[in-house]
Amino acid sequence: MPLAEPLHRQEIATLYADHHGWLQGWLRKKLGSTACAADVAQDTFVRLLDREDAVAAREPRAFLATVAQRVLFNHYRRQKLEEAYLEVLAQLPPLHAPSPEDRALLLATVFELDRMLDGLPPPVKRAFLLRQLDELPQEDIARQLGISLATVKRHLQRAGSATQAWQQLQLQHEHLPPALHATLLRACVQANAPRRHAVKTLALLLACGASLYAFERRSPWRSWTADYRTGINQRRVVALADGTQLTLNTDSAVNVDYSGDRRQIQLLAGEIFIATGKDAAQRPFFVGTPHGGLQALGTRFTVRLHEQYASTGVLEGAVAVLAGDGSARLVLRPGEGAHFDSDGYHRQALAPYGGAWLNGMLVARDMRLADFLAELSRYSAHPLGCAPASAGLRVSGSYPLADVDAVLDAVSASLQLRRHTVTRFWGRQVVRIELAQR
Repeated sequence: MPLAEPLHRQEIATLYADHHGWLQGWLRKKLGSTACAADVAQDTFVRLLDREDAVAAREPRAFLATVAQRVLFNHYRRQKLEEAYLEVLAQLPPLHAPSPEDRALLLATVFELDRMLDGLPPPVKRAFLLRQLDELPQEDIARQLGISLATVKRHLQRAGSATQAWQQLQLQHEHLPPALHATLLRACVQANAPRRHAVKTLALLLACGASLYAFERRSPWRSWTADYRTGINQRRVVALADGTQLTLNTDSAVNVDYSGDRRQIQLLAGEIFIATGKDAAQRPFFVGTPHGGLQALGTRFTVRLHEQYASTGVLEGAVAVLAGDGSARLVLRPGEGAHFDSDGYHRQALAPYGGAWLNGMLVARDMRLADFLAELSRYSAHPLGCAPASAGLRVSGSYPLADVDAVLDAVSASLQLRRHTVTRFWGRQVVRIELAQR
């Protein structure tokens, strides 16, 4: 019998009758408002009716709580967009201020434009913004993005619906000075900027304790604004305009900026492998992290974010670790790596088997069990830990990352340990896995 199957209208009606009261009560405790809880609960069931891919779960309340959280995120996103837009309107002189009725119509158009922009791939969105915000000719857009003119035309054609919504918004604001039109479009685009803080605040409101940890890891708020991203235990290969190959490891996110006189990758989370391509304009290639920057000197290398520092390892070519003023303070050659932060760096040999993840493997050679589980946790949807008495046991072997449970079973058997699983509920299921001695 399948674990899940399409949810039909009659089943939604049964779900509503059995669990609507519980869902509204759960939301009321989280939101502190009976009216808001009723609205979100109602929208949750409307979402189920509208979805073709809705599924019935064995735990209907956990399923409903997950859908309700998504509804809340969308509500909060629209709220932040409305705040950004109204802030722009508040700066207008009274002569240009729209009436309440016009404001409602304008907001509806803004929401539609935001929805369309959010659905565009990053390269298409960049081409659209360069055309509409900066009013660049297509030839200049091609040069800035390092792509062909034909590709620019395809991008702008794909953004046709967003262009129509933008033109409609301009018509609705035709009484405004032309300089303010771009400001209004920026309000739509930049409404994404405070979303990270906003959604993080909402996560704190919705969850606590261990559930917050799992919610933060499994939800996309940290990388909603990223150009490219991966989920837990996902890997993704991206071919950039200059022929650079970018591979994202588990739970990673990057922004890519080829619009100026340099090629820039900003690592926001996780780990990446870069094989740089040859840029026709011979622009230098940089990688930025919260802990410092790197410059690639024609190379293949990895970059990874840790809590307090970043690390890099060079497989081919050379990589310069940069000081705060952009000067090179260390140049790494093949087989070399470094940990670095804003205060300094530590050169070291390239970690053996550190790039095994590119082949979907985790390789351990005499690794402490605690360290092994910390590394494996990056690929697990649930936290992994071990009893202090077993933390120093040694693990060796090559393990396929596609099946974390199978890895845990294999390690447990080889070390004569057992798995201990605890299941808790705070509106959704969170499972913590531990390895404990028999």
